[in-house]
Amino acid sequence: KEHSALVTLTAAAVLDAGEQRHPDVPYLPLLPQAARDALQTLEQGRTVLLSQMLDTRGDISDLRRSHPGLADRFVRLRDLLDREDDGTLNRPRTATEFTATIKEIRSLEGFASFARPPEPEALLATAEAGPIVVFNCHEIRCDALLVTSDGVRHLPLPRLTHAELTSQADRFRRTVAVVAGPKTDWRAQREAQRTLSDILGWLWDVAAEPVLLALGIGSGSGSGGEPPRVWWSPGGLLGSLPLHAAGHHAESAGDGDRTVLDRVVSSYTPTIRALRHARRPRPAGGGPGHSLIIAMPATPSAPPLFGASEEAAAVATVLPNPTVVTGSATRAAVLDGLSDARVIHLACHAVTDAVDPSRSRLLLRDHETSALTVAGVASVTLERAELAYLSACQTTHIAAADLLDEAIHLTSAFQLAGFRHVVGTLWEVDDMISATVAKGFYASLSDAEGLHCARSAAALRTSVLALRDEFPGTPSLWAGYLHAGA
Repeated sequence: KEHSALVTLTAAAVLDAGEQRHPDVPYLPLLPQAARDALQTLEQGRTVLLSQMLDTRGDISDLRRSHPGLADRFVRLRDLLDREDDGTLNRPRTATEFTATIKEIRSLEGFASFARPPEPEALLATAEAGPIVVFNCHEIRCDALLVTSDGVRHLPLPRLTHAELTSQADRFRRTVAVVAGPKTDWRAQREAQRTLSDILGWLWDVAAEPVLLALGIGSGSGSGGEPPRVWWSPGGLLGSLPLHAAGHHAESAGDGDRTVLDRVVSSYTPTIRALRHARRPRPAGGGPGHSLIIAMPATPSAPPLFGASEEAAAVATVLPNPTVVTGSATRAAVLDGLSDARVIHLACHAVTDAVDPSRSRLLLRDHETSALTVAGVASVTLERAELAYLSACQTTHIAAADLLDEAIHLTSAFQLAGFRHVVGTLWEVDDMISATVAKGFYASLSDAEGLHCARSAAALRTSVLALRDEFPGTPSLWAGYLHAGA
């Protein structure tokens, strides 16, 4: 927590020092280097554990062509260090050998930057497909850095304060707990939906709308064809809120479009480096690939999921070469199935660990004795994986307040494993509604020519919008679904 606060403070101080102040004008453009320096600070200071693993999972095709033996040694040591600790590995000795191997690679001609963080120019190039919005919220100021292929622009957010953000995040947490609780108190449930709608409206007013207007994305951008893409990198407390669903939905379901959903196709990325990882080159060939569908309608020590079997059956009609496992999926079977799966769809329970997010887990048949955790998924390295659809609760949620900037959750674990696109959730979602969202998603993702995983973010938006238009005053049903990755 202290490290995270230091990173946000440093970035805020850089922005504060870089502003050219004038008594009559509160904000003038930053000195040119300040925005880039702030971006570098956030890139290097956030998701430290995730970034270390990303740096060693970059493209090694050049190394393999020039020095295949060294490449094999690098991959072997990397995979040993990435795997879950089962007590058989001498980790310090392996880490020392791994460090020496990286040093040897960097000594070779043309490999000086091997497994190092990308240069600023490489970060900017990542925004060629659409703007990336990096937020920084500290007690002294809150800002957005708008990263485009033209450079980094700074947008002060004077209406977004750290104190109000803290208050709204706490309000949001308490409200989601009510929504997930017993449905017998209909007054409390109705009030909770009003509170969620109010929070989404506040997010729009203080953060989302100023950013979209600064990017030139105004009213009407979502009509007449597919709207522009935006990647959100919120960090901290802001990352616990549904920024992709910000807006005044009661009016927008009619004639307005004062919502993020109506104006853009949203994706999340913890850092720009993580987005670069999702877009890394893939091996050529391989055809449509294999799909793995896991459904757990009944799970030991967990409530039944009445829609899981129907959801799996519907998904199986769309995905290429599907293998469907209903009720009997185990940790080992899923990890084995991931090895050659281009697409995986999981309809099951998930649990967030409030103390150690790396122990957050999917609930499979053997979860009480051998759970499939964040650490277990992240230990896998996949070369051809495209889409992971996590139809489970809270797969993008972090309960540990001191690790909010680390982005350690199931959604990021599947990204790290190699999936370009991951669909996850921020809170507990309704079983039957999840099946509806999944059906709408795959219907939009596929056509007569097959499955188009590159359209995953747009397909999720289409499915969620349909549900929003049907239930605009019940955001708990649709606002929790999000897309992460490429």
